[in-house]
Amino acid sequence: MFGLRPLVALLLALATFPAHAQEVPLHGAAVRALAVSTDGARLASGGFDQAVIVWPPDLSQPLQVSRWHQVAVQALVALPGGGFASGDAEGRIALWPAGGAIAPERVLLGHQSAIAALAAREGLLLSAAWDGTARLWRLVDGSARLLEGHAGQVTGAAFRSDGIPATVGADGTLRAWPEGAPPLTLAEFGLPQTALAALPDGGLASAGVDGSLRLLAPDGTLTRLEGGHLPLAVVAASADGALLAAAGPSGEVSVWALPEGQLRHSLSSDGQAVWALGFSPDGSRLYTGGADRRLRAFDMRRGTSLDAGRASPAERPAGFDLAGARVFRACGACHSLTAPAAGQTDLKAGPHLAGLFGRRMGSIEGYPYSERLRRGDRVWTPEAVAELFTHGPDVVLPGTRMPVQVLDNPDEMAALLRFLQQATRP
Repeated sequence: MFGLRPLVALLLALATFPAHAQEVPLHGAAVRALAVSTDGARLASGGFDQAVIVWPPDLSQPLQVSRWHQVAVQALVALPGGGFASGDAEGRIALWPAGGAIAPERVLLGHQSAIAALAAREGLLLSAAWDGTARLWRLVDGSARLLEGHAGQVTGAAFRSDGIPATVGADGTLRAWPEGAPPLTLAEFGLPQTALAALPDGGLASAGVDGSLRLLAPDGTLTRLEGGHLPLAVVAASADGALLAAAGPSGEVSVWALPEGQLRHSLSSDGQAVWALGFSPDGSRLYTGGADRRLRAFDMRRGTSLDAGRASPAERPAGFDLAGARVFRACGACHSLTAPAAGQTDLKAGPHLAGLFGRRMGSIEGYPYSERLRRGDRVWTPEAVAELFTHGPDVVLPGTRMPVQVLDNPDEMAALLRFLQQATRP
């Protein structure tokens, strides 16, 4: 049976290393999850760089960066009272407060494998995981109801408009889990399903590996929407149910108008796989994220990008090596070139690079380095940076939380080193 692991393998293969977040909103590796707060004031994103980043609606500047998760962040959902919940590749679910924080206020444990999807309703959180189970959590005390019945990975989760939890899985079934009653098999599609979204009319939308989106109406009627020939990986509905979006490894984002089921927009992500979608509460914007690490926002009235005019950081640094600045775009989501001002906190996930060359490794005060870097027995030199990106951080610095990455183009390596020597000089 075709499961989700091939899709994740493809995602990992496409994930590259960090990019600049102040100018172009990027993660350090592929973006896997998005969630927009219920009031639309904030957007959270998570990815294979282990980071949860909180943004304003215009994606102009990170408001908060946390790398509490030590593995990939695979699911996010906005909580009704504010805040977010995030799920990772080791089955942990973190609850983040509305005001933001670098560590969660609570962690929910119980799943034995990666969290694939999260859904929230007042006082409740629904999680789906690759361990073949779903769980319905009571947020007031962290207790959970175990939902078992899928054969294989559970890949999508949603609350129907009547409050009943629903899930889809790699076994091709769509199930509902009423309280105090046996689970219901609502549909059997015959092919693995990858994501699920609820519609306000009581319907459900399920994305499949065959590139089709299947809408199950409250009366049991099935409608099929074609999303292309490649698998779909994510589906999202606007709060009013007027728009439904789906995307996957093809990089094309399809947006349909409901209830007609007519294709309204076909949005481009420059050919990069899209793994995460999220509508603003009023449905005027659609946010996307995927393999190129970049977050994008689209105007749903016109079907146009809202950030097309944003300047690339590679075009900005006057007097610096421009070729190297372009390569450094893959570093800036995790590292600032300058140290934070006195009394301010660096929001980046990694330590700043000011005064990099000649600095002892693991020497930035207050940064939670890995055990290997805390030894401080090496000094950063151009040769050390070249070694790091020739062999990969996981080889050179075992135990580091840097995304696995290499730079095998000698011209790009030389340009990066020139740029770092210029831009990090005290």
